[in-house]
Amino acid sequence: MDGQSVDSRMDWRDRVTSPAVQDGIAVWSVVLLTVGQGVRYLTGMPVFVALAFATVAAVAVSFRPTLATLRLPLPLGAYIGLACASVLWSATRGVTALAIVALLATTFLAVVTVRGTSNRRFMVLLYRGFQISLFLGLALELYAAIIVRGPIYPPMTDLTDLVDGKNVVGHQLSWTEGLLFQGGPIQGFVGNRNTFGFVALLTAVTGVVVLLERLVRKADALLTLAAAAAVHLLTMSATVTVSVLYLAAITVAAFWIRRLPPGGKKALSRIVLGVTAVAGVLTIKYSDFIFGLLGRDSDLTNRTALWRQIMEYATMRPEGWGLVSYWPAWLEPYRTIDENADLLATHGHNAFLDTWLQLGLIGVTLLIAILVLTFGSAWRLVERADRGDTYIPLGWTLLTVTLLLQSLTESRILQEIGWYLVVALFMSAPQVFRLTIVDPELVHHGRSGGQGEARRADLDS
Repeated sequence: MDGQSVDSRMDWRDRVTSPAVQDGIAVWSVVLLTVGQGVRYLTGMPVFVALAFATVAAVAVSFRPTLATLRLPLPLGAYIGLACASVLWSATRGVTALAIVALLATTFLAVVTVRGTSNRRFMVLLYRGFQISLFLGLALELYAAIIVRGPIYPPMTDLTDLVDGKNVVGHQLSWTEGLLFQGGPIQGFVGNRNTFGFVALLTAVTGVVVLLERLVRKADALLTLAAAAAVHLLTMSATVTVSVLYLAAITVAAFWIRRLPPGGKKALSRIVLGVTAVAGVLTIKYSDFIFGLLGRDSDLTNRTALWRQIMEYATMRPEGWGLVSYWPAWLEPYRTIDENADLLATHGHNAFLDTWLQLGLIGVTLLIAILVLTFGSAWRLVERADRGDTYIPLGWTLLTVTLLLQSLTESRILQEIGWYLVVALFMSAPQVFRLTIVDPELVHHGRSGGQGEARRADLDS
């Protein structure tokens, strides 16, 4: 009997740590973090919190062999350490404590799922998670348009919807308007057109990469890309429209670089980076004109007043007001910021200004460093790629650029799927400040030949 019990325990451990179970849990983690707002609308905050804790526990159990190897790079560790320390001087200590728990949980999910999989396998898991989130949103829109034939309001409330102690969801905000067959805008399962457009963009980026890598069937990827394009057209997000143009230009440049000799690669790379930087500045300066040419209203509308208020309050406390993630708009100083800006906002609509407000100048410096290092390390691999090499580093580059562009008008990279991607991408690509010689295996095949990276060898190759 004892032998049978031991065998049963071993079989159970083998099953929960199998690649199939790990993949399922990782994909579920991406879905939960991507459509968290919709889950809260559907189940309420208590059930969502229970699901979140269960997900963290499931990842810890399934990826148990990976836990002993976990290490946080210095920039990430410093940012998280500062966020945790901010509870000491926070103006909203209770909210800060909850935000720290959410930050640590999201970071844990990202680090474990990245370290427990190969680069190619993780890209597929991201794609599957975004794909499910995209089609879940389309399913809700179809239900609203065909069955309900009108708007759907959230059956449950969310803490971020409480202002002055009053729930405003059922009276002012709908989950979806049911405008799928009227040409939109549609809001999807996430309940926000800009966020749904962002989900479509993430799906498209990962879909292109896994298609180029031949990691999924062509019909699968092409159908998903068509759905993502339709969602983009129906969400009417100006930020996503501009992002698509930037990403298309970078992708063309990356393919061009692959065809050049080593000397030409570096020259073209510098030109691309310079032009991209100038284009970014011009886009911000002439945003209203550019968005008008695209037939879209600028996402910056009514946000400049909010940004002025954020900068005013950020300068009052160089150390920041304390980490809060989503704003507790019923508490100070966020309540006054919203009132003075005449805008009901639950985040700063700019990740860098929001971080400055919450974690001070040190916090925003660390965030910029993390994003720049992530892009630099990924682009360095793209710059050295030749024909026939892996497209995984290109995927890292495109996802990082997507996050950078999104951070100019939204603060969602500071929580849930945004922060998950920041951590995952930083952990995936080699850190540029430590990289002196680019590993040819990583350039050509998306995996490292070094002993320290042996655990990340592709499991499906």
